[in-house]
Amino acid sequence: MDSDKQKNINNRRSNYKNSNKSYQQTNHHKRAYSASQTAHRRRSSNQRYSGLESDEMKFSDELDTSFVEKRKKNKDKIIRDLDISYEKGNRPKKSKSKVIFKIISIILLLIIAVLCTGLYFTYISPKIVEKTVTKEVVVMDDNYLFLGDSITYMYDLDKYYEGLPVVNGNDVEDILNDINERVYQYNPSKVFLLIGTNDIDHGDSQEEVVEHIEELLLEIHKNRPYAELYLESIYPVLEGEKVVNIRTNEEIMDINQELKSFCKKEDITYIDMFSLLVDSSSDEVKIKDEYTKDGLHLSDKGYEVVTKEIKKYLK
Repeated sequence: MDSDKQKNINNRRSNYKNSNKSYQQTNHHKRAYSASQTAHRRRSSNQRYSGLESDEMKFSDELDTSFVEKRKKNKDKIIRDLDISYEKGNRPKKSKSKVIFKIISIILLLIIAVLCTGLYFTYISPKIVEKTVTKEVVVMDDNYLFLGDSITYMYDLDKYYEGLPVVNGNDVEDILNDINERVYQYNPSKVFLLIGTNDIDHGDSQEEVVEHIEELLLEIHKNRPYAELYLESIYPVLEGEKVVNIRTNEEIMDINQELKSFCKKEDITYIDMFSLLVDSSSDEVKIKDEYTKDGLHLSDKGYEVVTKEIKKYLK
């Protein structure tokens, strides 16, 4: 009985081995068949893909793809605009409290700066003493002084200038020697000077005559700086008359020209009486006949011409 069991067991083992071997062979054939089918499908697929690829390449060569590039550029631009918009939208905003704080800080700094400046100029910096320089204005009473030679001496000042102090002299040298009595004691506001013709008659050169007159003007201005000075030109003469002697209108005109230049330089008023008294209708340079009574001294009509001109400077 034990031997029968053993036989059954052995038979079962033998059947199992046979069936397992048959199963393995079957599986091997299945795998080999499956592998051959797979390889066949791959070859077929590769052939179809290769054909499609060559057709696509031929088609792509003929197809205009510029719109693809434009689309790409538009897409890139849209992306950049979106990025910029995003950055702006996400940029941190300043809070109102921070802005207010900054404004208050600036105001406080300005206030401190103003206070420090005030303290500096009040207590630290040297005090500035303002000194107002005012120009001295001297108000003088009208006091007109006529200073000159015999022509001035014969001038009826009471008739033409009632109540005015008058000083008369002979020549420049006499006035210089006695200038205090003739000028300064009157403290004149205006000085009208007519001199020079007697110096010519005494034989002085043109340079000497001009120099003496300039010296007299500067001396008066130095001692009476507030007095206004007026220099009359030497009057024309009627040459050939006895009283005229060696005087000539040509020499007189040369001296007058130099005196005019000097007055302009020294800011002294020059009154051209020569042109007013000369006879403009004559070819000869001479004093108008109706303006003189002896060829040197003036007639009443001559003094009227002089008075009319001088009164322009007394207004």
